[in-house]
Order: sequence, then C-alpha cells, then structure tokens
Amino acid sequence: MGEQRTLSLGFREFHPSNYERLVELYNANYPDYSISVGERRSRDESVDRTKYLLKRFECVNLEHDQIVGFGDLINAPDMYHPRKFMASILVDPEQQCRGIGRAIYNRLEEELAHRNAMLAWTMTKEDLPKRIEFFRRRGFREKSRNWESRLDLPSANTAPFQRYLDKALKDGITFTTLAEEQSHGEDSLRRIHELVQLIQADMPREADFTRLSYEDWETSSLKNPQLLPEGYFLAKDGSNYVGMSDVHRIDTEPGVLNQDDTGVIREYRGRGIATALKLKVIEFGKKNGYRTIKTWNESGNNPMLAINIKLGFKRRVGWTLMEKALRPESSA
Repeated sequence: MGEQRTLSLGFREFHPSNYERLVELYNANYPDYSISVGERRSRDESVDRTKYLLKRFECVNLEHDQIVGFGDLINAPDMYHPRKFMASILVDPEQQCRGIGRAIYNRLEEELAHRNAMLAWTMTKEDLPKRIEFFRRRGFREKSRNWESRLDLPSANTAPFQRYLDKALKDGITFTTLAEEQSHGEDSLRRIHELVQLIQADMPREADFTRLSYEDWETSSLKNPQLLPEGYFLAKDGSNYVGMSDVHRIDTEPGVLNQDDTGVIREYRGRGIATALKLKVIEFGKKNGYRTIKTWNESGNNPMLAINIKLGFKRRVGWTLMEKALRPESSA
C-alpha cells in the first residue's frame, strides 16, 4: 500500500482537556494494555515537576484542527539524570504512514537538543517491527527487554509450593500487608520506604539507580489510586521488614492484577521468601475473584524469572527498551 498524502502538521503544548484523546490513542495502539483517563492523569500528577521533566506535545492536523499524535519526554525518577530522557511517540493508527511519527520525532529531537540531552530511551513491544525499525533508522539500539508473564488464577495450583510458606514461618518470618502496617503510623511507612529502596537498588535497570525520597515514594506509590494496600504483602523478621510484593488494580480490566515489584533484601535471599510472597499474592487474587496476574521481568533477572515459571506464569510478548547516545556527558 503506497504512502498517503503528507498532512499539514503543527504542534502545541498538551492541554489537560485532551486526556481523553491521549488515552484513546494509547489504547488504540496498545489494546492489550488499556488504561483509563483517571489512571493516566494520576500517573502524570504523581510526577514532581520541580524535580523531573514531563513535557508533552500535541501534534495537530492543521487542516481539521484534529489531534493526530502526541510526543512525550520524561525523566525516569528511578534512574534520574537531568540530561537523560524517556521519549515516546503516539500516532493515531488511522493516520499512520503520513509523516506524523517522523514529525513528532523531529520535534522531540529539537527539545532534546535544547536541553543538551546526552541520552534518550524509548520503549516498544517486541511484536511491532515497524516501530522498532523506525527508531533503529534514527540511531536507537536495543538495550534490554522486559518480558511480560501472566498467571491464570482459576487454574493455578499452589499446593505443591506450600512448603515455601511453611519454611518461612518456621524460620521466624511473618507476613503482613501494607493495609495493616499503615495503621502503625509514619515510622512504619518510612521503614517500608527504606526496604523498597534497598530492593529496587539491586534490580536490573538501564542506568544507575536513583533513590526516591520518602515524599516522592509516598506520592507515586502510597497515593496511587490503583494500589491495593490489602494486596501489598510484606515479610518481616521480628520488627524488621525484609521483603515485599505489591499489586495494582487496572481500571479497564477489573479481573486483572498488575504485580509490580517483588524482592527480598540481600541478607535474606535464597530462603524462599520471595516465592512465599508471590504465593500470598496469588492467594489474595484467588480470594478476591481476580482471573489473572500480570507481571514483568527484565530478561536478565533469572532468579525472578525462575520463580514465575515455577509458579505457572506463562510468558507473553515482551517490551524492548532502545537507547540512543546523543552527546558525551562531559560536553557543554
């Protein structure tokens, strides 16, 4: 099929009144990962704009004053650098092959140059070869992959793994939830924050880990309306927090749980505690009528991949992170 007539395009700053159009285009591009307007808005509002950049442009078909795409630049808080940015492009699927993606990329490139950026990342699904090739032609190279896995809860059989919970309890490990610990006040929450930072520091990522302040963690995690405190499980040794696994609900998929981070601090690894935490989440999902748990793992995180496979998670299409070096960090 030949390329359609190139449009007359313009750009303007994103306006909050256009969240519905943003979400419409996102869901049209990624129907397996649909989000709600409320979820998209809450994610944006959790970003502290005094610390991190979140810049979004609307790409407009000037002939019809119609939004046909969006371009985003954002600092990644967990690997923050003032000159490193995550870039994303959304194009109306009905308007593709008309120069919109190219125009948005060129506009983002201007913004990156203005900010003297040294590195740009972008994410795309493994099964979107045209999108991958689009970024390859512009100098991006694959950096890592995150694999999605899903567990069908009605058919999941956890009985063979009960020994992990039994062993943890025998070793003096107890299990609680964020919902229970929140009632103990801010001191408990600050110690959970410290636990999360220790665990996340050891997780594979594309750049050096940056600790989140308690205030940023509180905003992005505790105040996230999708977070389920009663499904956020914590492992304790006495009064010390040693492991965690958290889940989020999905507005557009009420039968599905997103399992975010699962981890144990270094001194307690190799004792089956992470598997026990996963089992507690599965139990929570079954008890509350969920059908599916979704989770993601960096392809090099073999220990967690092994746990998921053991418990019956099935791998689905992954996401590729691509990287482009723009200029040396030492350049002016």
